[in-house]
Amino acid sequence: MFGAGYIGLVTGACLAELGRQVVLRDITPEKIRMLHAGEVPIFEPGLGDLLAANKERLSFTIDAAEAVRDADVVYVCVDTPPTASGDADLSRVWAVVDSLKGVSSERLAVLVMKSTVPVGTGDRVRAAMDEAGLANVGYAANPEFTAEGKAVHTFLHPDRVVIGAAEAEAARLVTALHEGVDGPVEVMEVADAEMVKLASNALLATKISFINEIATVCEATGADVEAVAKAVGMDHRLGPHFLKAGLGYGGSCFPKDSRALRVMARPELTRRS
Repeated sequence: MFGAGYIGLVTGACLAELGRQVVLRDITPEKIRMLHAGEVPIFEPGLGDLLAANKERLSFTIDAAEAVRDADVVYVCVDTPPTASGDADLSRVWAVVDSLKGVSSERLAVLVMKSTVPVGTGDRVRAAMDEAGLANVGYAANPEFTAEGKAVHTFLHPDRVVIGAAEAEAARLVTALHEGVDGPVEVMEVADAEMVKLASNALLATKISFINEIATVCEATGADVEAVAKAVGMDHRLGPHFLKAGLGYGGSCFPKDSRALRVMARPELTRRS
């Protein structure tokens, strides 16, 4: 697991709970020191208990070669912050691929992208892997749909597990990793899986923006937005989630992913010849 941040740590702990041997690699020595000492560098309900209960199946390192040495699957769980133009900064993704150059592992079968990336990144990573001497290693996209405060539960009991893979064997291996997870597995092409993540976040952000606009109209007309949102959300086609009026949306995902999708949707990028 490359990246012991929020997504990598939760994913690693949950895979260990499912019985997998997991090595978490991070470039921050202090974070690795904390994990070795049994400390949890982030707050997420239930995560500390999960790490403690599975400590025999978890190890931590800053050494890429050590992390990959006995690995069948490598997960990329690094952050992809926005650039000045709004696109995703993939420098940390490329750093992971570069760190695998020359790494000796006869068992390594699949590189899995957990990080949120633009559609088409899979093709670019595949090409970079081939150049790095990893042509024999499969590639898969396995986007996360983590809900903060419920991250452990949403991993082990997800609405769906999305796996994008060009090779059937890569899809099979990543599916097998999720045996024991209480949720359906959806296998598709890599680009489809990349788009599912961005589309999901965009739709959730849209629901927040929409109910805020309705709140403005309610204030002007004397209607109660909470009563309106409750009744609207009772429609099974719409659902009650993310219909809470407020200041807007924030966090580390919705703003950057919305901007990244907007950049991808520019006419010069989507126009077909």
